[in-house]
Amino acid sequence: MSQRPDPSHRTLRRRLLGFLLPSLAIMLVVSLLADYRIALDPAQEAYDHALADDAVALAGRVRHQDGVVRVDLPAAAEAMLRNDSTDQEFLAVYGPKGELLSGDADLAPEPVAVGSRPLLTDATLRGHRVRKASFQVDTPGGPVAVAVAETVHKRQRTASKILAAMVLPNLLLTAATLLVVFFGIRSGLAPLDHLGEEIARRSPHDLSPLPEVEIPGEAAPLVAAMDGLIDDLRAAVQAQQAFLANAAHQLKTPIAGLQTQLELAAQELTGEHRERVARLGEATVRIGHLAHQLLALARSGPEANLGHEFRPVDLAALIQQNASAWFDVALGKNIDLGFEAEPAPIQGSEWLLRELIANLMDNALRYTPADGVVTARSGVGEDGRPFVEVEDSGPGIPEALRDKVFERFYRPEGSPGMGTGLGLAIVKEVAERHHAALDLRPAGPAGGTVIRISFPATPAPPKSLS
Repeated sequence: MSQRPDPSHRTLRRRLLGFLLPSLAIMLVVSLLADYRIALDPAQEAYDHALADDAVALAGRVRHQDGVVRVDLPAAAEAMLRNDSTDQEFLAVYGPKGELLSGDADLAPEPVAVGSRPLLTDATLRGHRVRKASFQVDTPGGPVAVAVAETVHKRQRTASKILAAMVLPNLLLTAATLLVVFFGIRSGLAPLDHLGEEIARRSPHDLSPLPEVEIPGEAAPLVAAMDGLIDDLRAAVQAQQAFLANAAHQLKTPIAGLQTQLELAAQELTGEHRERVARLGEATVRIGHLAHQLLALARSGPEANLGHEFRPVDLAALIQQNASAWFDVALGKNIDLGFEAEPAPIQGSEWLLRELIANLMDNALRYTPADGVVTARSGVGEDGRPFVEVEDSGPGIPEALRDKVFERFYRPEGSPGMGTGLGLAIVKEVAERHHAALDLRPAGPAGGTVIRISFPATPAPPKSLS
């Protein structure tokens, strides 16, 4: 039965779409803004030009007669200047002394040099946003300031129409691009999907080379590496099968002989002795059946194909990945469990390193009393060597026993629980296979233990795992 992919592992399709979709979204926004500004600016300039013309036209109505500055603005002319079907129009003319000559008293012109072009600014008038043109004309009686303003309703309406006209084409273009990208990625990754389906359909016992038809060039090294791994696996499985078959034969023969002898003995005995021998025979049958099941499980289970190749491993990642299991134990004993996991990259066997860390944590949690403290650390020491370290506040290990605790099946007197005495022995063996140094020291004057495993700063070849 094929194993479903881990959802935490992002597929190539998701990676590509995750890169392209935000890029397309950014391009859409940038394109909309650029098109919007390109289309809006000429319209706004046209409105500003018309407003500036009104200011100049109003300034043309200023007259200087008999030493007095006047505004020749008949009602019809003023009505024409104020006439607009959409916006409200305002105008004002101020004399040389700042007196209002005509128009709206609450409309003040902006300072502008005489003879310069009308100044266009944004302002607020009577609670409305307005666009204002300020102009100054020179007369024999002195400079006269002119201001013309209008609300911005038609400008806003024009901007909305331009935006609506820009959005639809850009959205259609982006949607078309998304379709092309989606189907392009789907087509480009189809050979990898076919390869994955081919591998998923395979029987666990099918160790033939992978097909190389329609495999893209980028995947060819992966297929070649997998074929090499399959070859090594095939050789390992053959050796394992030969060993297990021999072990099965060697176990079945004495168990079968013992069972036969017990059956013959039971026939010759009577009464209570016969019943006891019969029970021994039944137990022997169960042992034989259990041995057969265990051997069958070993020959068919995934552990039969377990490899021991060294590869890059981060000790911090191993600690973090297994933290939840240790939290449950710590909570059960009310132990303060902490982690100070800094990156510690090494070359090693991941599953063996998991066993090392798990046994260190199990040993610390087992011997730390309730309300104690256990801390797991990883990182790179001052000597440049990556390390993993576990510190506890337990009773500590006497100096005389610091070598014995790493022996197989050794358990100090008064040890709690039903341990086997193999935990620290496994830690020692895994450390030796990785050329690592093992250091055990007291945590402090009050007791406790610190066990640190320091790994080589440069990758070392694996020791034999036999």
